[in-house]
Amino acid sequence: MATATESLEAVRAANTKADGLIEAFNALKQQLADVLAGVTLPPGVQADIDAIFAEANAQADETAAAIDENVPEEPPAP
Repeated sequence: MATATESLEAVRAANTKADGLIEAFNALKQQLADVLAGVTLPPGVQADIDAIFAEANAQADETAAAIDENVPEEPPAP
């Protein structure tokens, strides 16, 4: 069985991974915006792209909220 300290370290590592994923997602979003600058997409394609990013943002927000709610910023005192 994992100790509380090991569990806290695992959650913090997951938070770091989530932050990295969010950074990568935002970079991809910017690259896509740069490539498509001045390009008009068919409305259905644009709607799909918008839906993809809306869903990804919602999931990122849910993950961040869950981490904020359940992970203390400072480890508990021994």
